[in-house]
Amino acid sequence: MMRKKTSLLISIAIAFLFLITAPLTSINASNDADTWSIKTINDPKKVWTISFSQPLKDTSVNSTNVYVEDENYRLFFTNVTLSSDKKSIIVTPKDNQYKENTVYKLNISKNVTSDKGKKLEKDIIMPFNLNGTAKVDDPITGNAVQSVSFKTQNFATMVTVRSNDSVSIVRVDGKEMHYDGNNYYSIGLANVKGDSVTIQAYDGSGKMIYSKVHKVN
Repeated sequence: MMRKKTSLLISIAIAFLFLITAPLTSINASNDADTWSIKTINDPKKVWTISFSQPLKDTSVNSTNVYVEDENYRLFFTNVTLSSDKKSIIVTPKDNQYKENTVYKLNISKNVTSDKGKKLEKDIIMPFNLNGTAKVDDPITGNAVQSVSFKTQNFATMVTVRSNDSVSIVRVDGKEMHYDGNNYYSIGLANVKGDSVTIQAYDGSGKMIYSKVHKVN
């Protein structure tokens, strides 16, 4: 008899309803994140509803596993609650509201688990802005970064990024890279060979213009 593969369906209520399938596993199967394309909202006090196909474990639904941050990694304060049927997470702004010309990210950690202990295979990151006023390149395939290279020796990996002239800051997994001149940036990381890292580039006004997950080979 064939075993039925368990999966967790997630849908997020925005201007329209869309659905993705994210497999659940009992162990951490991947270190990278699933970054979606940017969405646009019209309500500065937008309430996000994240619906799952299975009931969730109460203790996994908290502001550590589900949160919103801006493009400078500043936390946007929200209330994170679980619906009465335990199948939806509701993310509501506290006393603040979303601002124009700012890109936010709704983060859903793979540590959100079902009541049977199943985890998401990957973290989920959904960028969004208010009224479409923030100007952002494609957060996955933007051309602000021209090349990325990795050189590993022993347990240390040197990451080198070459950008175009629009870039002012480059970060790897949130760590700011050193500017070497001539649009080159570098940083040393430990014990990352075989893992995945997220490289993000920002223009002079602090807007994110590139974001992509890269495999460290």
